[in-house]
Amino acid sequence: MTLVSTLSQVALSCMAGYALARLPLKGARNVMALLIGLLVVPPEFVMVPLFVMVTHVPFLAGNDKFGSGGQGMLDSYFTLMVPHLASALSIFLIRQFYRELPGELGQAARMDGAGEWTIFLRVYTPLTLPAVAVVAVLAFQSAWNDFLWPLITVRSNEMQTLQLGLTVFYQQNSTQWSLLMGVILLMSLPVLALFLFPQRYFRDGVSAGAVKQ
Repeated sequence: MTLVSTLSQVALSCMAGYALARLPLKGARNVMALLIGLLVVPPEFVMVPLFVMVTHVPFLAGNDKFGSGGQGMLDSYFTLMVPHLASALSIFLIRQFYRELPGELGQAARMDGAGEWTIFLRVYTPLTLPAVAVVAVLAFQSAWNDFLWPLITVRSNEMQTLQLGLTVFYQQNSTQWSLLMGVILLMSLPVLALFLFPQRYFRDGVSAGAVKQ
């Protein structure tokens, strides 16, 4: 689940960032203004609309055509991934990185007969590995450590995430602190590994994405 949401956020951020940075889109400035505005909106602010949306999906899990009567998409893997499929911050960072790359690369590829998808996938995107590493680490960490959204959307024990399971374990009458600390350490290892291996790309991506031209 975490891996799928991370890959989705990286892919969508790359496509949206490239379109906003390199394609002559009408209204691109308005879209960027909207993305910057979304950066100041706390995630908790959109949880109620998201909850209503996934609960009242018509003709799903007992819902009628008006989206009432059942639980909709609650207690499903897709619902757990919904908040992490895309991110305004990720799109902004990758868009800034695409803007720093020379436009002559795309022009030369077009003169050689390359299409827009080829330019995106084979010319520009391989040069954005630092930004992709930043987005991947941030997306993975956000999905891996998420607690509040699974808390309000999970209904069965089988769908509980590690964070919810730790909370249940902690709230037991006799908490075994040695086991609890050991599990917390093991849960931290994937995030630490994901940060340490591409650390050079992560550092370059943060510094490059923060520069505005």
